[in-house]
Amino acid sequence: MGNRNLASPSHTVIEQLGAYWLRLPLLTPYENSLGTLSDFDVILISVTDNSGRIGWGEACPVKGYSPEDPTEAWNYAEMLSPELKGLTPSGIALHLKAWFQRCPFLVSAITEAVEDLENEPLLRMSKPGELELAGTVNTLDASSAAEYASGLIEQGYRTLKVKVGYDPKDDAHRVNAIVEAVGDCARLRVDANQGYQVDAALAFARSVPEDAIEFFEQPVDSHDWQAMATIASESPIPIMLDEAIYGDDDIRRSSAIPGIAAVKLKLSKAGGAKNLYRQFRLAQELGLQVTVGNGVASDLGCLHEALVCLHMEMPLAGEMNGFIKTDVRLLEQSISVSGPKLVLPASSKTRLTQKFDNWIHREMTCA
Repeated sequence: MGNRNLASPSHTVIEQLGAYWLRLPLLTPYENSLGTLSDFDVILISVTDNSGRIGWGEACPVKGYSPEDPTEAWNYAEMLSPELKGLTPSGIALHLKAWFQRCPFLVSAITEAVEDLENEPLLRMSKPGELELAGTVNTLDASSAAEYASGLIEQGYRTLKVKVGYDPKDDAHRVNAIVEAVGDCARLRVDANQGYQVDAALAFARSVPEDAIEFFEQPVDSHDWQAMATIASESPIPIMLDEAIYGDDDIRRSSAIPGIAAVKLKLSKAGGAKNLYRQFRLAQELGLQVTVGNGVASDLGCLHEALVCLHMEMPLAGEMNGFIKTDVRLLEQSISVSGPKLVLPASSKTRLTQKFDNWIHREMTCA
């Protein structure tokens, strides 16, 4: 029994794990080059210890983005839960290391839940806080995009996120229309979500005004480091990597490639709050700019991610805005948006409404 890292009754032991597969309907379809989402598949994880404390975490795997899709994440949750029951938090962390490459989103969710249970300081805040957000222009029509971007500027946004990765000419036309509409009031993050090949990525980058673009995000397949290096060396606009970044080695590799200026981190792929904080500091030490945020997450995931960012004093606008794409709220006291600011309540404990039955696709408990 010793090799399972069990604890005596006086120490913390995880006695129960729960998983809920929620499907949260979106207010409008979410467009990106990987596909169109009409709802979010949220794998909600709960852990309960031998003193009755509960912690919560979530994963929102997306086919084509994360290594595991929602079905695979659920299957891994069914497989892992019996193995984790009865372990200490440190035992769970040790056990999950071998699973991170296969299912990093699920591993991150379980780790987040354990950290939440243990009152990890990065997931707590004694007073309300605010964090600057990037505004999302979620339309592929150039005139509508320009009009919507102008509305975001009126609300006070100074960083705008625009999805590209389709046809480089059409994408450049839409981006240029947005730039013309907003002038120098905002800078754009253009995100291809791996949608281009090298020639298309460079054609797009050379067709938009470089001084208007903050970063060109993940232009090509996340596994094709040679293509990323080629684009970074020839693009007139700085490159930011997202889907390619999971571990420390990815961050170090990015920092060694001229033209890659930034990385995008997420709580859902970092392996927990403490790892997210550590990765953020590592990237900074290596000279990379860093932003954090998940556009596909519930208010629970966005809250936890934002809390870590407040502790990090992140200088760039965040992207933890997935929760505004749905009107479903899981938290009793949720986060909100006021102009370009994400408003966070004081957080001493994560409390869910427990009123998410309407959205449950599947559920399980291992006790």
